[in-house]
Amino acid sequence: MAPVSESSDFYYGSRLLSPLVPILGLSIDQINFLVCQLVAMAIGIPFRNMLDPRSTSPRVRHAVELLLGIALVLFCFGSQIIHLFIQASLGYVLLQFIGQKWMPVSVFVVAMGYLAWCHIHRMILDYGGYTLDITGPLMISVQKITVVAFGLNDGKNREEKDLNPNQKSKAIREMPDLLTYYSYIFSFHNVMCGPLVFYKDYCAFIDGSCYTSNSENSNNKDIPSPKEVFLQKLVTVVILGALMMMEPFIAPWSRMKDDDFLYNTTWIYRNFYLLCSMTMHRPMYYFAWKLGELVNNSCGLGFSGYDDKGNSKWDLLDNVKIYQLETCTSLKVNVDSWNVTTAHWLRYSVYERCPASIATWAVFIISAFWHGFYPGYYMAFLTAALFTTAARLIRRNIRPYFIQSSNLQFFYDCVTFTFTRFANVIMVGSFSLLEVRASLALYTSLFWWLHLLSFGAIVYYNFLQRIIFPVKKDKASKSS
Repeated sequence: MAPVSESSDFYYGSRLLSPLVPILGLSIDQINFLVCQLVAMAIGIPFRNMLDPRSTSPRVRHAVELLLGIALVLFCFGSQIIHLFIQASLGYVLLQFIGQKWMPVSVFVVAMGYLAWCHIHRMILDYGGYTLDITGPLMISVQKITVVAFGLNDGKNREEKDLNPNQKSKAIREMPDLLTYYSYIFSFHNVMCGPLVFYKDYCAFIDGSCYTSNSENSNNKDIPSPKEVFLQKLVTVVILGALMMMEPFIAPWSRMKDDDFLYNTTWIYRNFYLLCSMTMHRPMYYFAWKLGELVNNSCGLGFSGYDDKGNSKWDLLDNVKIYQLETCTSLKVNVDSWNVTTAHWLRYSVYERCPASIATWAVFIISAFWHGFYPGYYMAFLTAALFTTAARLIRRNIRPYFIQSSNLQFFYDCVTFTFTRFANVIMVGSFSLLEVRASLALYTSLFWWLHLLSFGAIVYYNFLQRIIFPVKKDKASKSS
């Protein structure tokens, strides 16, 4: 966790709750964030029940969303709210007036550019700090603005036969009016930290059509209640909060900067300390994402239909699959289970728009740029691209030899489970340390072992294998 401080010159939010700082042991920005999320969750319940789409017009629901969202952002971030208005307004102007060909790219560049400027401004004023500021909501806003841009381009400017199923489902046929657009950006249960909801899903939530599209499988024709999943996630959030508070006492990640750790411990110890520390560090992210899901579910957003038994599902905005992430034997599954809605955004806005040869690397580079400009982010995401590329090649070439018997399959799963755990924490190590020197020192103390293995696998399967084991021409012709 970030160190506790009563105030920060960088923080622009309300100081009304400052007396709670010494009582709760949290900084004022953390307290304000939690209070805003809890208020949004509390308001969400009457919003869902008293302003439900059966009795309330979409425009009224949009107006309430917008006004409450503005109030929460003002309380938590003060005058910095102007940046959210400027970024959203620039995006809307470009949506209206830029030509068809360049519109989505222009919106993407401008939205990301404004976020980048705010990231740089933050680094100048609060380098290495963990004070919460408007860049968090701006990151979510970038996702929303670009989703609208690409959706409009797919819905109005491209032939349907040229769209893949994902693009067809998210295509937008009409330009949003100002109220709908700003309601989408400032929705009170989604503006603080997401998770991202795609524009068409948000509009379906506002007008209630999301509840009726799959009603044939439902045992209850009324608007479904998220009560059960709400209680489950509430318990999960409480447990994650407790785990988050334990990290500094068990394996604080900040120790990985210490010379004593880097030079006076064994290589095995450093690897397992990194494994333990980063595993204990993940609940901080789990907590924020699950709390975000909980807040959105409280107001009725997150419904995704009914299962075969007619029970409602509330996984539309699930942003992390904790059990799957912690137990998977594949790095791809590991990455896909983390920050899920952002992964969906990157796939929709970047991966599907880039040539296949560079799509994977483009996703990781854009993801790093979206997070900010600390060098540790770029080391983390380039490492992730390296590991993912290597893991894909190894799985494709080696796995077939281990699926012939249950014992071999079990051995393969144990090995890949172990490597996936270490790949995850090595990637996240530089992300947490932020700085080049600290990240390089950590990786050097680990002898870059997984980087070297991954690089070796890529070189071998892409180049050396053809030289060492050339495919005979007759076999090649038969296989073709």
